[in-house]
Amino acid sequence: MFGDWNALTVFLYVLGLVLLAIEGLMPGFGVAGVSGIICVIISVAMITSSIYEALLLIIATIAILVLVIVMMYKLGYGSKYMKFLILDTEQKQEEGYTSSEKDVSFIGKTGVAETPLRPSGVVTIDGKRTNAQSQGEFIDKGAKVIVSEVDSMKIIVKKSEEEI
Repeated sequence: MFGDWNALTVFLYVLGLVLLAIEGLMPGFGVAGVSGIICVIISVAMITSSIYEALLLIIATIAILVLVIVMMYKLGYGSKYMKFLILDTEQKQEEGYTSSEKDVSFIGKTGVAETPLRPSGVVTIDGKRTNAQSQGEFIDKGAKVIVSEVDSMKIIVKKSEEEI
C-alpha cells in the first residue's frame, strides 16, 4: 500500500510529529510547528504513490499527534517527564526580587523643571535631576513644581503656585 519506507522518510515523519507535539505543548513563534508540518508533508510525499494514500497517512498522523498531546497533557506539567521542558521558577518578593521601589520621600518636595514637561520631562528636586511627569498640563522650563504623588517609578508633579 505505502511505498518505500527508508530511514530518511521514517526520520522525517517522526521528527515532524515531535516538532508538532512541541508546538502544541509550548506554543511559540510557530517555527517548530511549521517545521513539523513541512517534515511530515515531505515524508508523506516520499512514501505515497496516490492522493488517497497521502490523505490516509495524514489522517493517521493527526490522530497520532492528538493522542501524543493528550498523553503528555495527562502526565501533567508537574511530572518528572515534563520538568526539563517547562520553566517553573518564580521571582518572589520575599526572595528579594522587586520590579521597582516606590520612593515616597519625594512627595511634597519642590523643584524646578529643567525641560518643558509635555507631560513628561526632567526636573531637579533637592539637587537631583530626575524624570517626572505632570498631571496632564504643560509646564514650561524653569517653572517651580511640587511633587504630588509617586506611582511606582513615576514621579508626578504639578505646577507650584509660588513664584521662584
